[in-house]
Amino acid sequence: MNDVQKTVTNILDAIQARGIEAALSYTSLYDGVQLEPSDVLWDPFDRMPAEDGPPLTSEIQEAIDFAIDRIGRFHGETRPQSIEVAPEPGLALEERFVPMGRVGLYVPNGEYPLLSSLLMTAVPARMAGVKDIVVAVSPQRAIRQDARWLYALQKLRIHEVVNLGGAQAVGILGYGFDGFLPVDLIAGPGNAYVTQAKEELRRRGQVGIDVSAGPSEVMIISTMGDYFDVIMEDLLAQAEHGPGAVGVFVSWNPDLADRVENYLAELNPESLMGTVRVIRTSTREEALEMANTMAPEHLGLMGPDAESLLDAVRTAGAVFVGPVAGQALGDYVAGPSHVLPTGGAGRFQSGLSTRTFMRRFSVIRAAPTLSSKTLEMGAALAALEGLQHHEASLRLRIKTLMTSTESR
Repeated sequence: MNDVQKTVTNILDAIQARGIEAALSYTSLYDGVQLEPSDVLWDPFDRMPAEDGPPLTSEIQEAIDFAIDRIGRFHGETRPQSIEVAPEPGLALEERFVPMGRVGLYVPNGEYPLLSSLLMTAVPARMAGVKDIVVAVSPQRAIRQDARWLYALQKLRIHEVVNLGGAQAVGILGYGFDGFLPVDLIAGPGNAYVTQAKEELRRRGQVGIDVSAGPSEVMIISTMGDYFDVIMEDLLAQAEHGPGAVGVFVSWNPDLADRVENYLAELNPESLMGTVRVIRTSTREEALEMANTMAPEHLGLMGPDAESLLDAVRTAGAVFVGPVAGQALGDYVAGPSHVLPTGGAGRFQSGLSTRTFMRRFSVIRAAPTLSSKTLEMGAALAALEGLQHHEASLRLRIKTLMTSTESR
């Protein structure tokens, strides 16, 4: 067990035992913020913007509205639909999708207050049909009187905000406290402690979670020197996320690879929060193999030779095709959520969507008109496994079915 796991386990155990008291003590310790129990929950509809706070300009309001509309359009169109299948007379099957009951969204509010993450989680949840949404935001930066945040929260119809951050916020969302019900699922990006807390609560069977998200990452594949400036901005934008962020440029054009590498060497190291590196390949196939092996959170394909790789891409959080479609477009207004799997998890996980906030279950209806052969095949398999009562239950139905059919 590493240090992060130990710390998170201690926090969650304390919150499970002592509730809000423990969460507030950890908030004081880690965030340096003293809170009373009455400070923990607040309703954006009961708040007024501070007169001396950042203004909600018409430009910002329009940008928030635009993003909500675009994100909503995409997730509304891609929301899974329940379907019915009738493989034979007497057998009706369904796959049903129903929204989660109560969902908690974690929104980072540290060095960068990510209002976009609020939009990228709350809008898909709403489009999935979730009625009860709780948002957790760290008290490190006061947003309770920030006109911009209040506008977005009200627009999203959020009535419960948890004024906590870090693992203690995740613990409160998962375990609840007096007057606050625990949630069924926790979604949203966060640091290593937030991610570990989500994973631990899932391991304990307390909540479901969205994706396993670690430090942000991008891989850009291109051989087009014409796109040099765009490539560099995308790589630097990724490094801007923080010390663990990774930007990787892959190319089989040695001149372009040299140019990118030389540019990076001239930068002040202190201006890069994350890491950016260049990888040279001999062929486009080698670049593709690298992409499918790494399964990057963001994969950028720029130029006809790189863009032609799209159909062979098998693992990525999101793919951005063409020089206009950088990851920053996806971060804010393209439509799909920017909450994506990292650290290779794209090999087996998908990004956040309406499916994240829905449960799927099957419905099986069988009528007396069902062919006895279907039950007989099941009974044969039960006998093969030696499960006597499974076999007996099916053969009893065969008898009942045949008697019912003959009596009509």
